[in-house]
Amino acid sequence: MNWWLILLIVVVVVVFGLGWVVKWLFWVALALFVIWIITLLWDRIRRK
Repeated sequence: MNWWLILLIVVVVVVFGLGWVVKWLFWVALALFVIWIITLLWDRIRRK
């Protein structure tokens, strides 16, 4: 019983950790994408 409980806790911690990593990677990618779009628009505005 105790062994299963430890295994369950480890699995939950790993899943939570992966969830946080994926969430942060998503936000970082979103921020980079927004910055990229702003620089593209800024280039077009400056060229005109």
